[in-house]
Amino acid sequence: MAAATLIDHYARAFLASAARAGLDPAIVAEGRDPVAGRYDGTALSAISRNAKLMMADELCGLTAHPLRPGAFELMCEIGTLSDTVGTALDRAFRFYAVATRDLAFTLDRDGHDAVVTVAIPDTGHDPDRVLPGWWLIFWQRFAQWLIGEKFAVITAEFPGDPAVPMQEYLEVMGCECRFGADVARLGFADAILARRVVRVPSDIPRFLAHRPVDMLTVDDVGDGLVTAIRARMRAHLEIHQALPKLEALAEGFGMCGQTLRRRLEAEGSSYRALKADVRREVALMCLHDGSIPISQIATRAGFAEANGLARAIRSWAGVSPTAYRRMVLGQAGQETAH
Repeated sequence: MAAATLIDHYARAFLASAARAGLDPAIVAEGRDPVAGRYDGTALSAISRNAKLMMADELCGLTAHPLRPGAFELMCEIGTLSDTVGTALDRAFRFYAVATRDLAFTLDRDGHDAVVTVAIPDTGHDPDRVLPGWWLIFWQRFAQWLIGEKFAVITAEFPGDPAVPMQEYLEVMGCECRFGADVARLGFADAILARRVVRVPSDIPRFLAHRPVDMLTVDDVGDGLVTAIRARMRAHLEIHQALPKLEALAEGFGMCGQTLRRRLEAEGSSYRALKADVRREVALMCLHDGSIPISQIATRAGFAEANGLARAIRSWAGVSPTAYRRMVLGQAGQETAH
């Protein structure tokens, strides 16, 4: 398993915190023992979930004050109601600034690079200093999930010394990693902040579903062929206001339709799923712009009629297109007023 030592390191840190709180580590781990001396991704998933529930603290006792369960899911919902990644991160960081005094997240930009900073003012409850790295990895994955695509990280900085072999940090972050920093930092291209959010609240249960922790992949985030196909679909839709047929797409990639279908299945996707993703991305982007009529949004998103758009928005967000627009524009107006 990739990053196996890092996964084990996090699992042991959460178990140690639970033990300090008086919990039985065996119960927290659901009786799981290390395999070949290490806890695996399945164990880490169970340990982190159980520690949060049993301690009634989403920060697993690693900060001075507990954070009530449910805060994380609410933050994710706030992110999906944002128009861009930059807005989503800004809102998420402001949310945590209100929810807890024990975490400090900031987003800085200079027009070329964007930097996410993770600071833990009081590290006395986190002797292994796992929270800064844990959150740094999460914000990278969360931003990628919001846009449905991976993006390159320029630099990652961690406080303290590496707790596991350096190669595992490189595998997870995909960039040069530095240690001994005063706070944790994640740097990436500023242009990423303008990328449109393609997720809606109904996507959150799948994102948060209990599954083995995999440090190298993010659920529903594509790369390779999936990313290329999605980009080709968006470009075709913008020009022709219709999505390309499967055979036409395949021809553009030098293969037949059946081969493309098999390749997409191998990457855990499908032509039908990608069509739905692209339509949703375009529709939600347009709904965040109050000047575009609903009927025009249907056309831009590749729907034959406005009723098709209405059914799709209701299935994604649980409300009509008009209600969804009112909700997101009203939230943006409140933020501007403040």
